[in-house]
Amino acid sequence: MQHKDTKLTLDPRTKIFLVLAMCVSITLSVPVYVEVLSALLLAFLFLTNGQVRAALKLTLFFLFFAGLTYLPENIPGVTAVVLPVGFMVRRFMMPIVAGKYLIDSTPVGLLINALEKLKLPYSLVITVAVMFRFFPTLKEEFAHIKNAMKMRGIGLNAANVIRKPLLTLEYVMVPLLSSSSRIGDELAAAGHTRGIDAPGKKIRYKTARFTLADVFIFLYIVAVFVAAAGTRMYVW
Repeated sequence: MQHKDTKLTLDPRTKIFLVLAMCVSITLSVPVYVEVLSALLLAFLFLTNGQVRAALKLTLFFLFFAGLTYLPENIPGVTAVVLPVGFMVRRFMMPIVAGKYLIDSTPVGLLINALEKLKLPYSLVITVAVMFRFFPTLKEEFAHIKNAMKMRGIGLNAANVIRKPLLTLEYVMVPLLSSSSRIGDELAAAGHTRGIDAPGKKIRYKTARFTLADVFIFLYIVAVFVAAAGTRMYVW
């Protein structure tokens, strides 16, 4: 998977910290405006990575669900269904979106260098590196399967899943599982060929280093947790 040069380059360690912070934020009570600011921050990061459509989708999607909190509670179903569903979607989408940004914007070589600087076991570094190559490749295979199904008149949509669940399962899961096994073997062979598990110190083409942008992200995350603590203590 090729990665274009970005205007804003974050250290992979910062991106990993951002993903972990978004995961922890699921368990915290933060004001809605903090959630909106976090979503806008991720949208900005997607913009700097050249993913304009992803940034727009994230912004509109999140603002829509954030706006549901301002619906009148006397409308039938709002308190019992709409508000809880909107809350859960907002909370759980943040770690997923942050993880997507991490995968889409991080070259594998730079990720390996960053994990090496964290002094992690090299077996774990190799596992994470293979996973980063695995999921984008599996996504491409899934797109090919969908196109093949369309050519055979079996589109992968909700109607076909409901009308022909077993046939859809056969035409999707069987080739997807087969592709997963093949992709894993190919990535493992490619890693061995490149000497990823070879002993000794390695020289990386790209080196991970912190910049002012990383400092800003760290300060923002700290500010979010302070806001969450202030909300919990009823300071504001």
